Amino acid sequence: MPELKRLNIFEKMRGLYTDIMHIRRSTLIEIAKMVMEEKSAEFVEMIPFNVIQRDVPTFRDSVFAERAIIRERVRLGFGLDLQEFGKHSPVLFDVKAALTDKKILQKPIVNVIKIGCERCPTDSFMVSNLCRACIAHPCTIVCPKNCIAKDDNGAVIDQEACIRCGKCAQVCPYNAIIYRERPCSAACGVDAIRSDQYGFAEIDHDKCVSCGQCIVSCPFGAIGEKSEMVQILYALKKASEGGPPVWAEIAPSFTGQLGEKVTAGQFVEAVKRLGFAGVMEVAYGADVDVLHLAKDLAEILSGKDNGDKPCFIGTSCCPSWAQAARNNFPELSGRISKSFTPMVETAKKIKEKVPDARIVFIGPCISKKDECFAPEVEGLVDHIMTFEELNALVTAAGIDAAKLPDNEELNDASVSGRKFPVAGGVAEAIIAQTKVITGDNRDIPYAAADTLENCMKLLKDIKLGKIKPAPLLVEGMACPFGCIGGPGTVSGLLKAKKSVRDFAETSKWKLPSDYLQRR
Repeated sequence: MPELKRLNIFEKMRGLYTDIMHIRRSTLIEIAKMVMEEKSAEFVEMIPFNVIQRDVPTFRDSVFAERAIIRERVRLGFGLDLQEFGKHSPVLFDVKAALTDKKILQKPIVNVIKIGCERCPTDSFMVSNLCRACIAHPCTIVCPKNCIAKDDNGAVIDQEACIRCGKCAQVCPYNAIIYRERPCSAACGVDAIRSDQYGFAEIDHDKCVSCGQCIVSCPFGAIGEKSEMVQILYALKKASEGGPPVWAEIAPSFTGQLGEKVTAGQFVEAVKRLGFAGVMEVAYGADVDVLHLAKDLAEILSGKDNGDKPCFIGTSCCPSWAQAARNNFPELSGRISKSFTPMVETAKKIKEKVPDARIVFIGPCISKKDECFAPEVEGLVDHIMTFEELNALVTAAGIDAAKLPDNEELNDASVSGRKFPVAGGVAEAIIAQTKVITGDNRDIPYAAADTLENCMKLLKDIKLGKIKPAPLLVEGMACPFGCIGGPGTVSGLLKAKKSVRDFAETSKWKLPSDYLQRR
């Protein structure tokens, strides 16, 4: 019998083009077409009908519900708040305010579309039809609360009395007792998703760090994020009429995000054909951060750092990880680096070249949309766009990236900076650079984790002194496999990992210090 790999919550749907993906992307494409073709604001009411063209239900019990959900997605696509649950009014109600190049985005970024939520059962153990009503019935014997009864059809669990210890599932000879959990809640590593009084999913925005993993984990597509795609298109239109140029800074995970066969040069060409005046790698900003963090780590190694124990430097390139660490482990928050993220460092470099440039970050992150509210980011990065949203723009514009000339070259970063989006790549780069700075080739203890659940467990273990030797460097990534597992990506995780690493090796510089000090 072949051994079957059990997929975790992050792997089950990633890389699969499901109906949920089709609906999301079709909605974004229709919004992009509306703006590009300069249709009137009233046309927004046609988008749900263009996405759901059949008059009989395809995905749900009612075609009217299907279109109502698309209406809410359209609002998010224009960067607007969702309407109150149960409120019935046209999408056009306030959409005209979104037809601008100005930033209109407001928190919260991640939202539950309650009309699309199926009120999934919360965490519980249940008996499946695999149960054979066996004579041994070990499940009833091991239950500490005596909440499992046996009848002619099999075991029955009293959900009110069950404490979810899982002992029954461990001893069942038929593996008939299974653990079920709400997918969005299972994907949230900071316990920010709960149920409201009616059983619908609800986000606790005091806990939420906008990682967006709930969005790509919900099998009903009932959670979405606000987009700045419309405002970006208006900024590009304004630039074409003589307004400020719009520059794109592309995250290091960009490779393969417009198609497996699309080269880095074709990716840049596709972005420029949308109207962007220039493109720069965010991996440059990653290199700047590596140098900064390597110097901090060198100080810890030299004994000059007199911070409180435990003494380590935590990476800050992932805003969701950094915020979750500060929220949940305030006593360790001082150890998280205060350096700017690669996005910010790259934007500063673009501003040096083109002071009046408007800057759009294109990447895998939803949390970057939240990061832009930070005072140090305002005025540097104007808008955020995910790779999924970029794909919508490219498709709406009729651009076939795989057929574009491959004349553009990217020479902005080192191998180390380009490897940032793969989990472990940040720590690897910092350690290698630190050894060059100190001239000391000894091993440097470090720890790294991806997904917020694992990150929080790692910090707890550090706090309790369970990791030996104690790490001097801690890397945290909110998304599975690192940034390549961000909710705004379109490529499968393993393919993205290989693509990023292959492209990284094309750089003529191995470390940031190989070129940054000469610029």
